[in-house]
Amino acid sequence: MAEFRVARIAPSELSAVVPVHQSAFRDSAITAFGPEAIRRYYLWLVEGPHDAALMGAWDGPALVGFCAAGVFRGAMNGFLRTNRLYLAGQIGRHPSLVLSPMIRDRLRTALSITLRFSRLARVVPTAEVRAPSFGVLSIATTPAVRGSGAGLALMREAEERARAEGHAQMTLTVHPDNDRAIRFYERLGWNRQPGQVPWIGTMVRALR
Repeated sequence: MAEFRVARIAPSELSAVVPVHQSAFRDSAITAFGPEAIRRYYLWLVEGPHDAALMGAWDGPALVGFCAAGVFRGAMNGFLRTNRLYLAGQIGRHPSLVLSPMIRDRLRTALSITLRFSRLARVVPTAEVRAPSFGVLSIATTPAVRGSGAGLALMREAEERARAEGHAQMTLTVHPDNDRAIRFYERLGWNRQPGQVPWIGTMVRALR
């Protein structure tokens, strides 16, 4: 296996994340909004109110993979709120975006978020507050390095951080039809979340 340098991705390096995201998530809603929307999304993950990190796998000067993992607070909701004017402008310039069922679903989510946050915040009783979960929100590598160890290096780094921060387990969500990714995670000790019938893609990794 090749050796990759794993290091935190700085905001100034986010332009290198865009093509990696595009190659891995061709059908995602964020991808449909264009390169600048992708850059803004990962900027929110880097600079938002999260206890998380966006780590990159570097082959020399080239970014060949990344992993966003940690405790996220409003990873998608916060992105939609922060960038609602930009995203609305994109829809205005590209009306065909609203023809996509996936985009329409995201728009409904954004509207719901806007209405909810326009009301007074509800105080959540202490008994309802759950311990934060360490999640692998996003992981991707370029097609050229898949199977060469870049994804493995990123997952190991995320696991080391989760252990160091005292988390008992990690979570992630994968598309239930993505057999290759599921096999990869299972080889690393991940298991399908029990009790999901039908299974919707949630996986857990116990950290002993």
